[in-house]
Amino acid sequence: MLRINPSLAFLAVFAPTLCAQSGLLVSGYGSQSIHRYDEISGAPLGVVAAAPGAQSLRYGPDGCLYACAEEQDRVLKLDGSTGAFLANFVADDPATTGVDESGGLDAPTAAIFGPDGNLYVASFSQNRVLRYDGATGQYLGIFVAAGSGTLSGPDAGMTFGPDGNLYVPSFNNNRVLRYDGKTGAFLDAFVSQAEGVSRPRMLRFRSDGKLYVTSWGNNKVARFDLNGVLIDNFVPSVTRPTGLVFDPVNGDLLITSDQTSDVKRFDGATGASKGTFISANSGGLTGGTYLEYLPDREYTFERLSPGTAGVTNSIDLHGATPNSTSYLLYGFAPQALKAGPCGHAWLGVQIVGLLPIPMDAAGDLHFDVALPIELAGAKLYLQAFDLPTCRVTNLVIQTF
Repeated sequence: MLRINPSLAFLAVFAPTLCAQSGLLVSGYGSQSIHRYDEISGAPLGVVAAAPGAQSLRYGPDGCLYACAEEQDRVLKLDGSTGAFLANFVADDPATTGVDESGGLDAPTAAIFGPDGNLYVASFSQNRVLRYDGATGQYLGIFVAAGSGTLSGPDAGMTFGPDGNLYVPSFNNNRVLRYDGKTGAFLDAFVSQAEGVSRPRMLRFRSDGKLYVTSWGNNKVARFDLNGVLIDNFVPSVTRPTGLVFDPVNGDLLITSDQTSDVKRFDGATGASKGTFISANSGGLTGGTYLEYLPDREYTFERLSPGTAGVTNSIDLHGATPNSTSYLLYGFAPQALKAGPCGHAWLGVQIVGLLPIPMDAAGDLHFDVALPIELAGAKLYLQAFDLPTCRVTNLVIQTF
């Protein structure tokens, strides 16, 4: 059973050592490239890969980047440290006749790895989501059927949420739709036009569980709670926002636009403008669609497996500081809470307990824990905190 001292005092007694960074990547749909910029000054550092119709950029479990080239109907595999092209991970082989190894993928906008390790790709023109083997790129079939739940124009911000379900921005009908993360069955319209969203593009869950949506059609970034209730228009005015990312060092919000071809910076706590970070068309960027830091800054917490009370469950953490101590936080309700002196670190758990866990030389850990049968039917909120760097993992919500 998890029995831990719930004190948060440790969060206020250390001076964090922040991670160094090596670049910000910006997808240029119009410039058909993935551009790299200095993460401090915003100065252009060149093009790292060609990607006609460049859309989403996401890291895979192997540490490589996976980029959608919408105009080529391909998902590219890129070096996770440099961004350089490695291979076509999902693509139709022109050397084969009568066989489409991509499963008929057309106009991919988003590619993201799911909790099962497979790759899920949004096909904008087909209004569906396809699934591929996460190690080989082999086509596994349709995950979300065409038009399911009125899906129309699944865009680059598709993501898996804290509850393990798939959230898809439905660009053409102003909705964020939610699908069962295991079966692809339609669950509900998590956000609709009634909440003020117009032409949603990017979705990002922050570590406190809040969902940020770039609302391209009405020039703002809206913020929602875990029930899909509008909290506020976090950034009430920004021209045609597409991609957004939070700076892992200071928590600032960076936003790009396919119309202005620049990157704006906003205060991550208030949404107040902090000016232009990357100027329009800098480094040849046109049609900015997506932002991602290089190398991978993700400190991730995998969902407990098998996710059942009364048995032993496995827990996996990745991307912590090597040979450090992480803290597993757990509770039975959500709560947005700043982590002590870490102004950029947001916890999403109303904490009942803390479990200190030693990370290995790679910053990873797999361990087993017996969940008491008394947890059956309970909804548990889990997260991990990296003490040396002030980093917080994704929030995980599981009902046992």
